[in-house]
Amino acid sequence: MVISDFKQRLREGPLQGCFVTFPSAALTEFTAAMGFDFLLLDNEHGNFNPETLEDMVRATHCRQIPCVVRVPYNRAEYIRKALDFGADGVQVPLINTVDDAIAASKPSLFPPEGERGVAFLPRAANYGMHPDKGRYLQEANANRLLSVHIETVEAVGNLDAILESRQADVYFIGPGDLAVSMGYGNDINHPTVLATIEQCIKKIVASGAIAGTYVGTAERAREVIAWGATYIVTAVNSYMSTGAKNYLVATKL
Repeated sequence: MVISDFKQRLREGPLQGCFVTFPSAALTEFTAAMGFDFLLLDNEHGNFNPETLEDMVRATHCRQIPCVVRVPYNRAEYIRKALDFGADGVQVPLINTVDDAIAASKPSLFPPEGERGVAFLPRAANYGMHPDKGRYLQEANANRLLSVHIETVEAVGNLDAILESRQADVYFIGPGDLAVSMGYGNDINHPTVLATIEQCIKKIVASGAIAGTYVGTAERAREVIAWGATYIVTAVNSYMSTGAKNYLVATKL
């Protein structure tokens, strides 16, 4: 059920993703129908129970686009569950060291590459009906996408070593957390923050990995794409609230 060309498409050019923070399969499908290339289901800051999360993965696939689950913590149980639900990948916050990256990677891969528990009954294996279990294990490892957050001063300082460890596919710069860590509050537009993001993206791309980040405007999206990022994520919340405010201003007498 995993969409097998997702990583290749990210290597070929920018894809536009969108956060879903509401615990709703219907809103997930609605967002997927808007035309985004992939969805990022935010179980770090959203409040999803396991049944809802699995339905949100299913709702994304109903629209035939990939979905990545951002897990709440860098813990094996969250990573394994998201992949068993059939998510095309996982995104793990607060990766500050090589050891953190290894801890995120191991539970996302079946042995011998990793330590993901083998099971053929979950949705990811078509509920036990996959015709070739050995091929399923190989394809799951090959197709899984691991995105790790680079969002602190410590992570930026360790970025060379983290990239050299080659544990992940996508290295995602979190502007808000990075700005706070650098001492600029939540000023993601501070010149020093932007310069650091640009430096990190270019370093990630030069290493042969996929660079990603969050953008709040089309102008910032074009900027980070020019720097080499291809895993571009926005959030629909602000566009929905802006549209509602504009409507109310225009209609209230």
